[in-house]
Amino acid sequence: MKIVYNNKKTKLVKKSKNTWDLSVEWQGGKKKFWINFPFPLMKIISTENINEMERKFTIKAESIKPMKLFLKERKNKISYEDGMQFLFDIGNQIQTLERFLLGIPFIEIDDIVVIDNKHFFYLDDSKILDINRTTIEIDEPYKISPFFSPEFKNIKGLPEEISYKSSYYSLGSLIVFCIFNEYFVDMDILKPIYTTKLYWALERMLQDDPKDRFYLII
Repeated sequence: MKIVYNNKKTKLVKKSKNTWDLSVEWQGGKKKFWINFPFPLMKIISTENINEMERKFTIKAESIKPMKLFLKERKNKISYEDGMQFLFDIGNQIQTLERFLLGIPFIEIDDIVVIDNKHFFYLDDSKILDINRTTIEIDEPYKISPFFSPEFKNIKGLPEEISYKSSYYSLGSLIVFCIFNEYFVDMDILKPIYTTKLYWALERMLQDDPKDRFYLII
């Protein structure tokens, strides 16, 4: 079986030509993550309890691939339309988690898979943290990422609290990278899409001050 995604207890493997098995941890905050996962965007053939702490979902699809492969197939630059769908799909996941007081400190390319070349899914439940009013607590070190928010980059010691909106900045900077194949430095990079819905959505997400940062598509 071909492994599409593997991170601790979350594993996505190709079972046959058009079916994949997604095995996940089914307890605590991770259970909350998967209960609120956008499974309606998938064709779930069956659900099975592996044991009291693990569950397996069998998915039917034409293709499921890592975001890195999706990018490579497009010569490392996704289209405007794919960027909008990426923003919509992952942004909705983030906001659904927020309603249950769960946040994501940052997002990496390796956290994402693409189904049927049209829907994007965040799978890394190991980074899910509780939201306390407006913050999440970072209590363990992470490998440095180009998609950290400014407040994450400025962490001096652990534990430390940062805004739950750190994920907005991270998602915005990741989308910029996927469209332009360049890391976000300032808004000049977005000039080719100026005045579009995606431009204004990213402009709201890429504010240095979390108080000025929003996820909103209009």
